[in-house]
Amino acid sequence: MTTKRGDNVATFSVVRDILLEGERVTVTVKGHSMLPFFLSGSTVHLRPIKEEDFKKYNVVFADTGGHFAIHRIINIEGNKVTLLGDGNIYGTETMDKSKVYGVIDCSKLHIFFAKIWLWMRPVRRYPLAILRRIFPQ
Repeated sequence: MTTKRGDNVATFSVVRDILLEGERVTVTVKGHSMLPFFLSGSTVHLRPIKEEDFKKYNVVFADTGGHFAIHRIINIEGNKVTLLGDGNIYGTETMDKSKVYGVIDCSKLHIFFAKIWLWMRPVRRYPLAILRRIFPQ
C-alpha cells in the first residue's frame, strides 16, 4: 500500500500508475464532490477496474481530462462513461472507458442509497447545502 500527498494531477498520476500495475491504492478524499457518501478526509480503497465493474452507480477513479476524480457512473453508452459526483447537481464528465482506472467496492446498501440519491438530483441541492455547512472542507 502506498501513501502520497500533493496536488491532484501529480498525486493521482501516481495512483493511476499503481492501479495500472494491478495494485490496490488507498487515498483520502478531498472536497465535497462525493457528499453525502464520502466526506472530505474519508479514506477510500481503490482497486484496478475490470470490464464487469462498468455498471451504473459504481464509484470509479478516472482521468476526466485535465484532472482526476472519484465519481459515480451515471451512464454508459458503448465505450463512453458519464460520471457525476454525488455532491454535484450539474457538471457531468464523459470519457472513454480507457480513462477509468479504479473502482471502489461499495456495499449493496450503499448502491441502494446511491440510486435514491441520484433520483433526488432535482432537489438534492437543499440537503447538500446543509451538509456543506455541517462538514466544512
